[in-house]
Amino acid sequence: MVQKRITFLTHAILIFLIAIILFPVVWVVSTSIRRDEAAFSTKLFTSRVTLQNYVDLLMPEKNIPVLIQELQNIVSKVKPYDKISQQRARELVEKYIQKLELYLDETDKRFELARQSYSNITTKMQQNAEKIKENIVKDLEELKAVVQNNLPKLPIDDLYAVALYEKLQNEKFGSLVFAALKKDLEAYVGRQINDADTFKDALAKLNEVYEKIIGSHLEKLRYHERRISELNFAATQIRNKIVSVQNEVITANLFINEVVLPQLTSLSQSFDSLLRLKTMVDSTKILSPFSIDDSKMLLETQQLLSQVSFLLDLVQTYSDYKQLEIALASLEKSLTELLKRDESIVRKSQYLQVVNIFEDLKPRLERVLSQLEEVFLQTGEKIVILKSINDQLVDLQREIENEMANKNSVEILLKNLDDSMKHCRTVAELKIFVNQLEDRINTIKNIRSLSSADLTRYSAVLTFLRNFANSYEAKDQISLQLSKVVKNLRWIEEYRDFIRRFENVSKNLNEVLSNSRTLIDDFKKTYDGLLAISFAGVFVRSDVLNRFFDLVKTDFVSKVKADMAVVTRRSGNLMDLDPTNSLKADYKNIDKQLYRIDNIWKQKPKHYFLNWVLNSVIVATVVGLITTAVCAVAAYPFSRMRFFGRRYGLLAFLLIQMFPAVIFMIAIYNLLNFLGKYVPFLGIDTLGGLIFSYLTGIAYNMYLMKGFYDTIPPSLEEAAIVDGATRFQSFYKIILPLSRPILVVVFLLVFIGTFNEFVVARIVLQNVRNYTYALGLQTFAVGPYETEWGLFTAAALLGMTPMVILFLSMQRFLVSGLTRGAVKE
Repeated sequence: MVQKRITFLTHAILIFLIAIILFPVVWVVSTSIRRDEAAFSTKLFTSRVTLQNYVDLLMPEKNIPVLIQELQNIVSKVKPYDKISQQRARELVEKYIQKLELYLDETDKRFELARQSYSNITTKMQQNAEKIKENIVKDLEELKAVVQNNLPKLPIDDLYAVALYEKLQNEKFGSLVFAALKKDLEAYVGRQINDADTFKDALAKLNEVYEKIIGSHLEKLRYHERRISELNFAATQIRNKIVSVQNEVITANLFINEVVLPQLTSLSQSFDSLLRLKTMVDSTKILSPFSIDDSKMLLETQQLLSQVSFLLDLVQTYSDYKQLEIALASLEKSLTELLKRDESIVRKSQYLQVVNIFEDLKPRLERVLSQLEEVFLQTGEKIVILKSINDQLVDLQREIENEMANKNSVEILLKNLDDSMKHCRTVAELKIFVNQLEDRINTIKNIRSLSSADLTRYSAVLTFLRNFANSYEAKDQISLQLSKVVKNLRWIEEYRDFIRRFENVSKNLNEVLSNSRTLIDDFKKTYDGLLAISFAGVFVRSDVLNRFFDLVKTDFVSKVKADMAVVTRRSGNLMDLDPTNSLKADYKNIDKQLYRIDNIWKQKPKHYFLNWVLNSVIVATVVGLITTAVCAVAAYPFSRMRFFGRRYGLLAFLLIQMFPAVIFMIAIYNLLNFLGKYVPFLGIDTLGGLIFSYLTGIAYNMYLMKGFYDTIPPSLEEAAIVDGATRFQSFYKIILPLSRPILVVVFLLVFIGTFNEFVVARIVLQNVRNYTYALGLQTFAVGPYETEWGLFTAAALLGMTPMVILFLSMQRFLVSGLTRGAVKE
């Protein structure tokens, strides 16, 4: 017996994958037919549907902004009205004026219909005001009951007393918060609280408990935070002082290394040379008639030697002055040797020259040694100061760490106390909430209508509930009931905003319509004269039309459109939130009429969608036909003929195909730029140039066809040749008919790839009229103010039509064309 396998998991995975894969398609379809903006809606599906996006793409309407621009173009005689006659221009002006008046009348009528629905809504809401109030009170009473039934029972101990103090410390006797917690406060202090004095005494007792449990720890925490702040400030000052001293030490080091050391090294070499000269003089024969007095030189040498030895000992205490130490040691050695002399040398005639050279070098050496001694003494003081400051900083850092540790321990203690008190605070907050909710219920019971003031009171209750819901962290029956009530009352703010915005639209739209009719009347009186001047050769523009266009672009947008958009959005929400459950048709009618008014007046993005699709179809078809024809002919020799380079030639083509076409775009762009000078239809910003750029996929498709040709038996061609057919006749009468599946496959692949290509088209094409479908689709994704998601998705769906039609008409060849060339027979 074969046991049936359980496939629940497989089915679940498949359903999940299908839902994930199809979600983008569902989103595109639903977004293309919705009135609201998909980017701001929380609903995947909406009842506010329209086909306006498809109408705008296929049959764009000349609405009010377009008609104004067309009238201005006629008056100014600019394209496409620069070649028409004056009589024709007058006829067009009259026709467009009539359309404008019809649009104004339609706006008036549609808004009157919307006003009727609005009046019906307000009337029915007023009629049901008492019932609505009862439902709201019922919801609030249920919420109150749920809170009271689920209110935890806690002992009134010291922790609860702390929670009471936190809630009551800033309250006055007789407040709502006091009334909510009065019984608990009396139970804790053990007496009744009937006046402000007894309330003050009770707070004093609570304060003692608060200070004992939490207040002292909070004071410690504030002390540690204040102390840490002071220590950090002191540490910052010390760091600044360290930086200042370090800069002075760095300056001194630069002076030593760049000024003193080179001079000292030079003098050391000079004294070394002087010592060698003295040795040479000692071996000379010529004597002086009298003894040369060198006592002064010896004395000064001894003084210099003492100074050098002192500096050398000083330098050796630092490890950063090795070069200076070497120079001083060399100088010390030279001066020591210079002090040693034979008595006979004083009689040498040239010894006087040694003495004179020493006298020349001595002042220079004294100056350098003095500078070095001064700098080193100052640097030594700075280093001592720096060490002292560093020690202070270390002590401060240690003190800061201790304070941080103390602060952390206090914070941990307070956190533990906070966790243990969380339940007490929640109970106190719930009791306060119940008392305040009771007060709100009493306020609502006194409401008699749905006037603006009454809606404000309702809105205040909703705000109160929302604020408490946001602060209430527990996930229990109370939070569920609270969320339910807030959801049930959400219509209040929606309806209140709907009323206010509709009144604004009503007032401002009437003003815009009145001004528009005045401007049209003025234009009627002046357009004939403007046309006469324009056709006389003078460029003119209508100031009335300019003001009319400004009225549409500024006054309508700022005064009407913004409020109208909110009204339509609120109408859509109130269809689902209507508390009477009887006004959906009226809300829908308001949404419908205002949506149409918006389409009459708004400036829509200009596009050439049908041109773009046609351009893509032309380019993709031509590229597909050329590629298919070239590949069909080129693949035949590689399949049937034997010639040198046959194997590696096809491989070379395939290797070239491995590189993306974008790599060659600089070369192709330069080539198109060059060809455009001599063959204009193959230049930049032309469909011919774009077609030429796309002819880069021949190698791969040729290899695909070659594989298919290999599956056709050569005996068929041989039989045809025996019957008298030529090689070419056997190719196009036998091979090509049999290769129809692969020809269709190549054409389909090339067509689809070309139709959806974006990068190359973006580089080659510049004029918006020459754009392909992919480029045009990108313009909808980047609107002047926001992404036009409706137009974008509708254009995406309409643009699929050519590919879908082509695919469905040729699908019977697709499978055989792809598989037969892949399997060796």
